[in-house]
Amino acid sequence: MTEPPIGEQSANASAKRVRERLAELATIGGEGGGGVTRLAYTEAEREAHRRFADWATLEGARCHVDPAGNTVAIFRDGAPYFLIGSHLDTVMHGGRYDGAAGVVAALEAASALSETRHGVRVVAFAAEEGARFGRPTIGSSLAAGVLNDLGLGALRDADGVTPAAAAAEVGLSPTETQPWLDSDVACFFELHIEQGRQLESGAARIGLVDAIAGSVRLQFELTGRADHSGATPMRMRADALAAASELVLAVEEIARRHRSTVATVGRVQVRPNSVTTIPGHVMLWVDLRDVDPDLQRRAARQVLETAMDITEARGLHMGSRVLSEQPPIVLPAWPRAILYDDCRARNLTYRVLSSGAGHDAAVVARRAPAAMLFIPCVDGVSHSPREQASPEDIALGAEVLCSALRRTDAIIASQ
Repeated sequence: MTEPPIGEQSANASAKRVRERLAELATIGGEGGGGVTRLAYTEAEREAHRRFADWATLEGARCHVDPAGNTVAIFRDGAPYFLIGSHLDTVMHGGRYDGAAGVVAALEAASALSETRHGVRVVAFAAEEGARFGRPTIGSSLAAGVLNDLGLGALRDADGVTPAAAAAEVGLSPTETQPWLDSDVACFFELHIEQGRQLESGAARIGLVDAIAGSVRLQFELTGRADHSGATPMRMRADALAAASELVLAVEEIARRHRSTVATVGRVQVRPNSVTTIPGHVMLWVDLRDVDPDLQRRAARQVLETAMDITEARGLHMGSRVLSEQPPIVLPAWPRAILYDDCRARNLTYRVLSSGAGHDAAVVARRAPAAMLFIPCVDGVSHSPREQASPEDIALGAEVLCSALRRTDAIIASQ
């Protein structure tokens, strides 16, 4: 037998609420053309968190913000407790669904839950995207105790600002965070847009995530010699950008050697950046991901070795730094089995798949059981103003979450 709709209200009412709340969030950091920019530890991100807290309070929750900026809405006291949620920050010129859909869906699920034996909390994590500081999941990592003050202090944005300094400007103090993601969390559930095409291609409504890719973020500094572009013979050049171009293509080739590896050079800085001057200095950033930890380490090592070979052959100096390294995570089977049973009971088409993108769930899973639920996004487009997901799919995902929480509550209580 299937569970009743959320709060015994129609699916249309839930979808309408989802649509309205996502549209409201999109005005915070909203841009022309439909894009949204709410970078980590900015006023825009904090305003989105305040809006979330306002909605949760209206639903009867009690809210607090930890020093890292994670906002927690307590719907039902008790330990252990269920935790549901996602994040509210975005990349530069991003979409309105990445992260936000999971927070809005979590509110739908939590407000619809009838009496449970365990506590219920909804979280909006801070600083999940690595777009500003080069390292993802800062908020959840601080809450889990897997990021310390030293690691936090090594991070900088493009203007040289540290996360601690940026957070202080919006009234936060992440270095004072006391880890709270621990054994009190009975299970964490995160709904997210897929950010891929597997659900669409398989005509599936729901994705059940079995593993989340890890990532290695590398920074390279290549130093050659800035010379006149007309007066310097080709054989006498130390062109840092030419070397960087070789490295960009090498990163692509290394990733293609392994079935599950992906790697991207998404940011490059060139100096002096003049059309009549040979580039003497280049900074570039590599984002390498894999669901296989051995392949991830091997590919990262190959990128580093190749960079050394390229710069040595060209007579350049190279500096390199590992900005962050997060291992792949295999999510526990039992919460996924509960979601699976609910999809079967509802005759919902589903697909088990891994996530190539990182998520807060991967961090939480290092401290407590965690499960992820994907809903489709149109053409798999994400991190773009063209990002699009159906409010009906989000509301359906929230209903599945609600049902899974009821089932999980009963199962744990009976043990």
